Amino acid sequence: MENNIKAVISEFDRFMEFNDRERPILSAKLGVFGKKDSFKLNMLLNNKREVSVPNYNQDLYPAIDLMFELALLGKLYVKASNEKGKLNLVKTPNLESYQSLNEYEKYVFLLQTYWTKYDFEEKFGRWLDMSAFYNTLVHIANAKLGQVIVKNDQDSSERMYSEGAAFFHQLKFFGFGELELNEGAKGKYEDTIKEFYPNIWGIATSKFLLNEVFMYWNRRNANLLLPPAKRKTLAKEKGDPFNAFKKIFTNKKVMKTVEAIDMVVKSGVYSFKVTLSRSVWRKIKLSHNHTLRDLHEAIQEAFFFDDDHLYVFYIGGNERNGRPIYCERAREGGATADETRIADLELYKGQKIYYLFDFGDEWRFDVELIEIDKEAPLLLKPMMIESKGIAPDQYGEEW
Repeated sequence: MENNIKAVISEFDRFMEFNDRERPILSAKLGVFGKKDSFKLNMLLNNKREVSVPNYNQDLYPAIDLMFELALLGKLYVKASNEKGKLNLVKTPNLESYQSLNEYEKYVFLLQTYWTKYDFEEKFGRWLDMSAFYNTLVHIANAKLGQVIVKNDQDSSERMYSEGAAFFHQLKFFGFGELELNEGAKGKYEDTIKEFYPNIWGIATSKFLLNEVFMYWNRRNANLLLPPAKRKTLAKEKGDPFNAFKKIFTNKKVMKTVEAIDMVVKSGVYSFKVTLSRSVWRKIKLSHNHTLRDLHEAIQEAFFFDDDHLYVFYIGGNERNGRPIYCERAREGGATADETRIADLELYKGQKIYYLFDFGDEWRFDVELIEIDKEAPLLLKPMMIESKGIAPDQYGEEW
């Protein structure tokens, strides 16, 4: 057990050391490590993918992709622009709290972050049924030491050997066991996993996840997989997840966790730089209580556009990887721009928002938060404070 714990913490340390030393620029499209940086980091890991050339995106290095998500979900790092406007992973004050923990406490923090915050549905796609993950853990939990977990065509877990293969790699990262891969398999619809060899720790921890902390699993309607009596029992026990997760170790090995420091200043006057091109941009101020619709209208006014088309803001990325917040007329579920306050976004200095106006002509703006002044008097209405360049004709033939 101790060797498994140390291996996990050591691997995550390598990830952090690489990021802090190399300061890799995140890709513009996906906001993750690029192919070259993923390749360089992969060569430093024990959980490495056997590759000889940097031809793969981050998501095809399961251990790197997992650690990248854990760093962000655990709020140890955030994505922020450097002095050249390039996106990096930047340390938060929470990292110091993490580094003060012992190895068992670090392991619990990482496992808890994974189980309670990792977006399984987004990462694996909604086409891979939740029961496939559940059945995989059941097979491991019921295994005897030395037993090999192989594909079972009789239940939904059989798809985990192809589309859900990354889940096996994630279990390996957390020290649940070892993998044997199918040589030459390509594509997510081919079986890349041949066998999984659970160890004592993997068997025991799978039981722990299923029996003690199942209710914290970040899957919608996860409890529907359990019998009613068990559902009722777990619902009564639900509280602070740390109090449940720390019981994975006995003898008080785990006494504390990361003391989260909210680095996001929610109240105050926000200053945004809204860029259409290198030579055309505007700086706009508004208060934390203003909405994204207020920001939209301020941008329209600053660029002399007519507010006559649909629009959407993408938070945490662009239209490929960001979280969309649509205007009321384009609502696709969730809160709209009319309902979303600036404070609700939990933005930090240097963060960028992607603003798309007019789904036909597609006017694209980068909106960067350049300052939050929590001491300034709040503004009654948004105001433009600086500008550069002449705004284009909204209806012109060329731009």
